[in-house]
Amino acid sequence: MSTLDDIASAMNELREAEAVVDAKRAALYAKISAARQDEAIKQADIGRVTGYSRETLRKIARAAEAEG
Repeated sequence: MSTLDDIASAMNELREAEAVVDAKRAALYAKISAARQDEAIKQADIGRVTGYSRETLRKIARAAEAEG
């Protein structure tokens, strides 16, 4: 296998990994959005678990509202 073949193979692997990450991120965002609607779960607790700031959590929620 040539160096260019190795690079092409690595690019394909990267694209596949990015698709997996995108799908997992979408699933996480859906769960965050659902949790934000649950009055028993505090935004601070979601932030603590995810490491996301309050503003990031608000952006995720607004995006979910716009989609559905």
